[in-house]
Amino acid sequence: MRRPIQSKRDRVRQLRVFCEAVRLGSVTAAAQRLGLTQPAVSLQVRELELELGAELLERSRAGMAVTPAGERLHALAAPLVRGVDALFGDFAGSLEAQEPGRVRVAASSAGVSFVLPRYVARFHERHPDTAVHLETISLDARLERLQEERVDLVLGAKETYHEDRFAYRELLTYHRVLICALDHPLASRERITPHEAVAYRAIVPPAGTYSRQFGERAARELGITVDVAVEVGGWGMLKRYVEAGVGISVVPSLVVNDADRLAVVALDADFPAYSFGVFTVRDRMPTPAARRFLEVLAPEPERP
Repeated sequence: MRRPIQSKRDRVRQLRVFCEAVRLGSVTAAAQRLGLTQPAVSLQVRELELELGAELLERSRAGMAVTPAGERLHALAAPLVRGVDALFGDFAGSLEAQEPGRVRVAASSAGVSFVLPRYVARFHERHPDTAVHLETISLDARLERLQEERVDLVLGAKETYHEDRFAYRELLTYHRVLICALDHPLASRERITPHEAVAYRAIVPPAGTYSRQFGERAARELGITVDVAVEVGGWGMLKRYVEAGVGISVVPSLVVNDADRLAVVALDADFPAYSFGVFTVRDRMPTPAARRFLEVLAPEPERP
């Protein structure tokens, strides 16, 4: 006697289990493939047999065999199971094709000015119809906007953040370095201690900014006092004053590039490397446009 038909959700699960058992020729192998126990797979197949009123698999000490009824069911069910498994991927792909949209990124000023340009250029080569909206605000404000879905991705230095709320993917690492004009007395040095550097006047970011805190933390750690010559906002502007020979500065290595007319000197001190990367909300699927941008920024490693 046939049982009443179960819910569609149960039916898809039963058919998937049955098709895997037929494909692999073993209930045990199907259980391993699906991450289930062998009794759970056997129960699913048995429930399906009771619903359909037909024996689908023959069990014996010699192994498992598919009955004629099981072969007919497998021929009908296997394409359906493959279609269901592919449905969500196909749907996401159709959305990406029809709705290029835009990706909203909040980042530090250093990230927007010195890290993102090459990635945005690469992204637009692959997805010319998707706009990228960039804004620069503090890390705390960025993460708040990310939580509220007012931006799609946040880029910045990995600092203390709520790991239960946000996921972090590293993009690069950087260090503190000293920069000076090409004709400065320190330009020929390969390394210098911070205590030697304080003998020269410095160019620093404005008080209260995160950029200023970057250097002030180092000074506090070493117990030194910096002789400030000029305060100026923005790493790009700061580098111009250093190039002009007004003073030296300690900056993140990621803001220095080959186009700068500067000497870069390593700091002989036990400073840790810093991590710069991209934040997403944990357990929340990014938008299709944001996923495409993530693939350009920091593609996930292939799983074995």
